[in-house]
Amino acid sequence: MPCADPCPPGEVSGPAHVRLRSPHLVERTAALCSNAGGRWPRRRGWNSVKGYRVRDHEEIRTLLSGPVNPLPTKFHSDGTINFDGMHAVIDCSLEAGCQVIMLTWGETLVSLLSDAELAQVHRSVIAHVGDRALTIACDNMWGLHQTLEFGDLVRDLGFDLYMVRPADWARGTPQSLADFYRVVSERTRAMLVGDVPIETCELIEDEPGILAFKEDRQLDFAHEVLMRWGDRWPMVGGGGMKRHLLLWPHGCRAWLEPFVRCYPQPAMRYWRALQRGDTDEAWKIIMRVETPVRAAGHRFPAGYNGFAQAMIEVYGIAPRWRRSPAPNATEAEMEDVCGVLRRLGIWP
Repeated sequence: MPCADPCPPGEVSGPAHVRLRSPHLVERTAALCSNAGGRWPRRRGWNSVKGYRVRDHEEIRTLLSGPVNPLPTKFHSDGTINFDGMHAVIDCSLEAGCQVIMLTWGETLVSLLSDAELAQVHRSVIAHVGDRALTIACDNMWGLHQTLEFGDLVRDLGFDLYMVRPADWARGTPQSLADFYRVVSERTRAMLVGDVPIETCELIEDEPGILAFKEDRQLDFAHEVLMRWGDRWPMVGGGGMKRHLLLWPHGCRAWLEPFVRCYPQPAMRYWRALQRGDTDEAWKIIMRVETPVRAAGHRFPAGYNGFAQAMIEVYGIAPRWRRSPAPNATEAEMEDVCGVLRRLGIWP
């Protein structure tokens, strides 16, 4: 939400009138802490910023189950961040029984945000969620220095995990990636994501600060990680019920689920079916609802993510807008979305 007064050049306004200087976060302590110039105290089992205890590894493992909300950044039609819209998406999922709010590089539309705005989004999310769910932060594929800096920020804000994705282009070797993850996890409890080389996983398998894994690449790779390290790193499936069902027999208990952001019923019915061992019913839900919705989304002029944002608006949760150059659904295309949902019998 904008500040009441204009922000100085180089600064952006944020919720609760917090300002973070762009592009660097080195002044975050002055902006977010009352003890300017120093770090927050780090007492074992307690986060003095959050105001309640830090979850241990077993509690994190327990909460990493069921549908996960891959939280989108919501925008107003003028391109400013719609924090209230993001809060509404959070509440929709939590009221349905979702236990995890996850920010991701893709779904949170990090590529459309400045670094300072990404910090604002994280601060707004943690302030709204509090202790109601497990919270997972994300980065913007930085080098080590800025990854550490942002990790300090989200740790001090009170996020339970920091999902770290190193830069894709300057990728590094299995050893240099292992060194990268090791240093990050020594300061902030980390979650791996994507196609981390198997050799890297072997090098860091005993690091106590690495607590989970989010897969989103090849299923055979995800299966190997799950079979070899699932006892150490509970896995979150990359997205959707069909993909999750393939990993379910091997111990994957959580998955990214777009439906919980606007119409949670199919995802919750699927989850209850799995919990009672009824994989036939789980499959029927996938084929009746998820498969046709995904097919419609992939044909949509604004792309699958544009379709997902349109659904969030159709169900009355938050507007569909994204920043340029991402396209937004037209009014005619919104009618097409409504038609798909009507035909499937999931019209609100």
